[in-house]
Amino acid sequence: MNARWLTRSSLLLLLAAVSGVGRVAAQDSREGRSGTTPDYDEDGQPTKLPSLPSGMTIATIREGDSLFHGKGGCVTCHGMEAEGMPASGSSLRSGLHFIPADWHVIDSVIVAGISEPMTRSPVAMPPRGAQSNLTPEETRRIAAYVWAISQVRGEPWPGGHQRHEGGAAPSR
Repeated sequence: MNARWLTRSSLLLLLAAVSGVGRVAAQDSREGRSGTTPDYDEDGQPTKLPSLPSGMTIATIREGDSLFHGKGGCVTCHGMEAEGMPASGSSLRSGLHFIPADWHVIDSVIVAGISEPMTRSPVAMPPRGAQSNLTPEETRRIAAYVWAISQVRGEPWPGGHQRHEGGAAPSR
C-alpha cells in the first residue's frame, strides 16, 4: 500500500511539473509576440485587449455591444454573455471556433449568415442579424464587438462591463 501511494504521489508531482512547464512555455510564447507580458487570468485568458485593428475604436466596440444585445438579436442564439446556447449559437468569448478572429472575416460572416448544415446545430444563423435588417455599418460594429470579446476575457475596455443584466441592452 505504501508503494502504491508513493507511485500516485510521484505521478501527481510529475503531472504538476509538466503542467508548470507548459504554462511557462505558453507565457514565453506570449512574451515573444509583443515584447511585453500582457495580463492573463488564472485560466490563461488575456485580460487586456490587444491593439485595435485599423479603423476600430472603443466607441465602435461599445456600439456593437448595444446592437448585439438589441437590434441584432444575437443574444437569442449566442447568449447574453456570448457564452453560446445549446443547439443554437456557438460561444464567441475567448476565441472563435470556426472562423479566423479577424474583424473583416467576422463582418462577412454576419452579413452572409451561416446555413444550418454549417452551424453544426439545428438552427441557421440568419444574414444581417436575427431579422436580417442590419445595415452594413451595424454589422461592422457588431463584428468589432465580437472581435473584442473573442480576444479577451470579460469586457475590460472603458465603458465595458463584466455582465449584462437581464435581457436589456446595456445603457450608454
